[in-house]
Amino acid sequence: MPGEIEAPQAVPLNYYYLWHLTALGVIDADYGPPPLVPPALDQSAVSAVADPVIGATVWDTIAAAGPVHPARVALIDVGVSRDHPNLTTRLDREASLDLTTHRYGARIEPILDTTTSFDREERQAFFSGLNIAPLGSLGLSNDDRDYLNDIAAEYAASEGVVRRLYTPESLFASHGTCCAGLIVGEPAVASEIEGGVLPVENAFGDTLPGPSTNRNVLPYFGVDPFSKLISIRTSFEDDVRQFIAAFLYAYHQKVDVIVVPRGFPDPKRSRVEPKNELKADLESWKNQDIADLFARIAVAEQGGIELEPKLAQKGSNSDRAWRILKRLIIGISKRIPIVCAAGNSGESQLIYPANLASDNNGIIAVGAVTAEGFRSGYSNYGEGLTVVAPADDSEVFNRHQLRVDTLFPFAAQHDNAGFRLPAYQYSHLSLLTTDLSGVFGYDMGSAPWSSIVPFTANPGVGGGYYTTFGGTSGASAQVGGICALIQRAHKSQSGADARLTGTEVKAILQEASSLDTVVAPGRRPLTADCMNADGEDSQEMAYFFGSGLPDARAAVAAALSP
Repeated sequence: MPGEIEAPQAVPLNYYYLWHLTALGVIDADYGPPPLVPPALDQSAVSAVADPVIGATVWDTIAAAGPVHPARVALIDVGVSRDHPNLTTRLDREASLDLTTHRYGARIEPILDTTTSFDREERQAFFSGLNIAPLGSLGLSNDDRDYLNDIAAEYAASEGVVRRLYTPESLFASHGTCCAGLIVGEPAVASEIEGGVLPVENAFGDTLPGPSTNRNVLPYFGVDPFSKLISIRTSFEDDVRQFIAAFLYAYHQKVDVIVVPRGFPDPKRSRVEPKNELKADLESWKNQDIADLFARIAVAEQGGIELEPKLAQKGSNSDRAWRILKRLIIGISKRIPIVCAAGNSGESQLIYPANLASDNNGIIAVGAVTAEGFRSGYSNYGEGLTVVAPADDSEVFNRHQLRVDTLFPFAAQHDNAGFRLPAYQYSHLSLLTTDLSGVFGYDMGSAPWSSIVPFTANPGVGGGYYTTFGGTSGASAQVGGICALIQRAHKSQSGADARLTGTEVKAILQEASSLDTVVAPGRRPLTADCMNADGEDSQEMAYFFGSGLPDARAAVAAALSP
């Protein structure tokens, strides 16, 4: 029948935890012939699949092309654990900034010696020398441009704080830590308590302890483990100032890539517009009462409710700062690529600010795909999507498709529920990445105080240092790593201070992406699927996948060419 999908091809059962790097062409790996598992066959009968053999990497290609210069990636998220063994040398602590606890920025210096007398807090100007003149007018009106200049001047003259406290990222930064690992994670080195390990020299000539002997630590790699990450910590509050400050700071730091693996709560631009077919339904006689309710809600959102607690006062323009943020993001993206998550609601519209992506800016909107070759069940798609990257999956139950986790005990009860729907194969592969150890991590594993609080004694994945992850957050983090590879390849030819513009990096990325490709170690090429409308799978492939799945090897080769 139309839209029906062919029988699934199985993938290796004990897949390598860096499978996504193979899918993106960052590393070469031979997984061997994947076994086809008949439905009636016991899974244990085919579990003896050889581990993949890792071959060449794009890191070797860049290293052979010239001097190794790290790219600098700014991650605008909820913070990154500075103590994770796979991130401790990749996080630029001197440049990272917390904008959630102080308007002008805060930075943490750990308490190393409690016997020494010191002030617990001191002033520091993090935005000193900020100059936005090179950004030009950004398409703003004269009044809005003056408004932005006043903001920039205030921050340039401001003073934040350096605090000697325990870092809050050890408690509340699980999402940022997961994204950071996918971007720049590297194998851990031995800590001071693991004495007696032979020192090694890294690619930058630094002498470091040998590999960690901690049995819980994996030899983990992000997409570009030779670059540096700057964490710019923001909250989920609808405070536009922190987001303006975050982009001004990233621009001030002259970073090579900006990654935004989340949406911003712009009260106007983050609103999902109703689909045309739903608008038509509201115009029918039978839905007149519902249409009236929508109309009254719209009036309320425009200030019609007198006692609305977040309502702007008369005479103020509550949208001005958000409008300026939009123009600032677009303007900076033309100079620095800004990689954004497309969203996880399964809508055929992108979240904000990913929905700002267009052909004439450097905003890169990233969707998620599975090793089965389909769009991840939750991944947003549609106009403006730039590329896709590997992630996990979610079940889908709607009138357009049925995607079921067949390992779930009650999966048989959802046997198309009497309907003849296309069955899109569910993928059980997910990303593995770095996590906060302890109860505040996604896996709540290996809490250091588990001996005191018994219910926290969960070993977790790798002793709590890792977790399964996915979403368009994970996909955008990987693409941010590819953009770092592109910039680093360019630096190897043109010098440490060289940087491609956002539009140049985006063009290289799109040119190096393909719609006719397989998400290794899977076997099916990218395949469209219905999600929100009848016959949607007849849309052009770009509607679901943008330019397709990036190939890091092709992207690096393009950046290395004259």
